Amino acid sequence: MTMEEKIKCLIINALAESQEIDEDELNDVGLELSRNSNNEHGDFSSNIALKLGAKLKTPPMTIAEEIVSSLEASDELERVEFVKPGFINFYLSAEKKHGVLETILNHGREFGSSCASEKKKILLEFVSANPTGPLHVGHGRHAAFGDSLARLLRKAGHEVFTEYYLNDAGRQIDILCLSVIIEMLRAEGLKLKDIPGVYKGAYIKEIAQGLIEEGFKINKNVVPPDVGGSSDEIVDSFILEMKDVAGSELFQRISDITVLQMTQLLKKDLSDFRVEQDGFYSEKSLFSTGKIEQACEIIKKNGNAYEKDGALWLESSKYGDDKDRVVIREDGRSTYFASDIAYHHDKKMRGFDLLINVLGSDHHGYVSRLEAGLVSTGNKASDLDVILMQFVTLYRGKKKIQMSTRSGNFVPMRDLYSDVGVDAARFFYVSRSHDQHLDFDLDLATKQNNNNPVYYIQYANARIKSVLKENKKRGYIFDEAIGKSNLVKLDLPIEEEIIALLGKYPEIILKSSEARAVNKIANYLKSLAQLFHSYYGSTKFVSEDEQTRNARVLLLICVSIIIENGLDILGVSSPAKM
Repeated sequence: MTMEEKIKCLIINALAESQEIDEDELNDVGLELSRNSNNEHGDFSSNIALKLGAKLKTPPMTIAEEIVSSLEASDELERVEFVKPGFINFYLSAEKKHGVLETILNHGREFGSSCASEKKKILLEFVSANPTGPLHVGHGRHAAFGDSLARLLRKAGHEVFTEYYLNDAGRQIDILCLSVIIEMLRAEGLKLKDIPGVYKGAYIKEIAQGLIEEGFKINKNVVPPDVGGSSDEIVDSFILEMKDVAGSELFQRISDITVLQMTQLLKKDLSDFRVEQDGFYSEKSLFSTGKIEQACEIIKKNGNAYEKDGALWLESSKYGDDKDRVVIREDGRSTYFASDIAYHHDKKMRGFDLLINVLGSDHHGYVSRLEAGLVSTGNKASDLDVILMQFVTLYRGKKKIQMSTRSGNFVPMRDLYSDVGVDAARFFYVSRSHDQHLDFDLDLATKQNNNNPVYYIQYANARIKSVLKENKKRGYIFDEAIGKSNLVKLDLPIEEEIIALLGKYPEIILKSSEARAVNKIANYLKSLAQLFHSYYGSTKFVSEDEQTRNARVLLLICVSIIIENGLDILGVSSPAKM
């Protein structure tokens, strides 16, 4: 039981005695504690007396006084006081506050772990970009956030499986294949006018050249269809002609090789960004295994589908969608929505309690559709948690950089982390809440000074390592037993602040995991680093006083453990020297 939980129990018991209020009545009001990093108002504070004042028609100060007088004695509390207009402040004993340092030392990397009360088996899907081009800087935010969230949820005690849904079927793959074939023909000397709507860029040319070197040849007797209409109509007509000229079999072989190479590129980009997906799920497999047909049969059996104009429709409107949706077209082809229904049903069939999808903010209107699809197959809408990521704007100096995957004028994710480093890229990506727009400052990310938050945090840890090294150099070997027995000497106000903040780490892990707020970890580390740097600048750590020295070194080691633990959640390294 955490200290917060213990204090809540004390309050509940005191209220039962003084006001005859049971726990259920208290839950209606809401019993909350705030944890203070500054000891001035106690280590914990409660406003329960203020909340109960109107309900009981009693002055909050009177209620607060009665709660305090009815509290059971606790060796872990130094004192409890009530102050105007009705706050109750709890002050931990020195032994209790210092005890967190011993706990950190004893648990090391596991401190703060497994704090979730209900452990879940979670499938976390993130990135899932089409394999039609390299990952760009927008995908980078998804990758950094998704991987850090997986690390955070595991730290909280959940079983997490990460997955990339590979859209390797459908029209966009045909366009990708067409784009490669066009470059193959151009490389062979055929002059083709610019085709609107196809994918461009060096990666397309590289794949095309590789296929030529492997002996693939395309009939040069091909002419882009001279049709009017939109670029989509032109492209679709050209795809049909190319399948006819090249042959469907050759077109498919080129398509398969292209998708495989693009997938390998995606995996390499992610791996070098310290993102290791546990699995890649092929959309094409939904067709080959008959899972789309199975899902459609389930929704029909559940009475959630009907036929109209030769198509099969899902009654998604009765589950919160703004209208019903087609799942099987009149020509027998399934829609992307049908694939999503089958995929999410398959996720549940694999035994996952909770499905978390990290999607772009442009998918806002798709959330209710996904929930409808999930419910229609016999699952619960609450089994799905969709996190919508806001966009990233990249700046070089004051110039805003535009991105467009088809034109080839985009900034690959790889270029970004190659430029600023993986550490800076990952930290900056998760430094703001996922529901806030992110302006990525390249200049700031490359600076090695205190203005760069990731450098600031890493430098704090490196300073600690330098103190330990200097002590050892002077023959002052850290004695843990002496340090533990002299924690009372850590009585400087800033030392008390640091200890209090270290004690909040398990709470930060729990609340961050519950809120899916990875940025809270980043903010916590910045606060801890700020306190440490102030402490470092005002305190002597290398001294002949072995009692104080060992106590302070113990504190520094604990700070280092927490910094390294927190940075690891964010996928950021902890260099010993800066």
